[in-house]
Amino acid sequence: MTSFNPPYPQTVQKYQQMEGPGEIWYLEEVNLFEFFCPIKNADETYEKYPKRSYKKGEFIYFSDDQSDKVFFIHEGAVKIASYTQEGDELIKSVLHKGEVFGEMAIFGEKRRSDYAKAMENTEVCVLDRDQVSGLMKEVGGFRNFLMGLMGRRVIYTQKRVESLLFKDAKMRIAEYVFEQGQSHGKSSPRGLRVRNHLTHQEIANFTGTSRQTVTTILNKFREDGLIDFDRKAFYIKDLEGLKGEIAA
Repeated sequence: MTSFNPPYPQTVQKYQQMEGPGEIWYLEEVNLFEFFCPIKNADETYEKYPKRSYKKGEFIYFSDDQSDKVFFIHEGAVKIASYTQEGDELIKSVLHKGEVFGEMAIFGEKRRSDYAKAMENTEVCVLDRDQVSGLMKEVGGFRNFLMGLMGRRVIYTQKRVESLLFKDAKMRIAEYVFEQGQSHGKSSPRGLRVRNHLTHQEIANFTGTSRQTVTTILNKFREDGLIDFDRKAFYIKDLEGLKGEIAA
């Protein structure tokens, strides 16, 4: 059996030294940039795994590609989606800087069941399956992060299914805008600004509605003073009011 050679040995050593016997690790203690992305110091150069750049609209991987790598978004945004048997796009998530995707490669997936596409000019850092598996064995915090990530995504998927089954179109669209605001909103004079990477058709694909329904409901939210929007962003003016639409 071959020994594991960590991609960034000083990073691994640093985190191993932080792990005292019996310590409980918190996920926020793990800086993923240190594991996934190249760094330099005076003694050694760690650039064995360079960042990959993708232009807006370019595929990072396709459905049925070999599943043997895990990706970390250094800059940009990535859409994870698949197609239904009828050929309709089903958007599973839109991920942003600092998030990981492709993690099913280390949990038994042989071929990709979805595709990943850059929503804007994007840079990702990449580790292969063996490197990630080795890091999980060597660094408890890294392992805990990935296990926690899997758990959160299972819960998120379950929540999405329940939303599609039990909430109407207005609730689902309100939920989409609200969650984007909570996760990625930034204060601006026009309200909580959320950069919008999806077209109305793509929002429809995400929420299980139609493009016309998305347009109609967003316009109604604007008339009611809950949001404003242009081609590049949503501006949430009343976050609590929007939240109320989810449970209305």
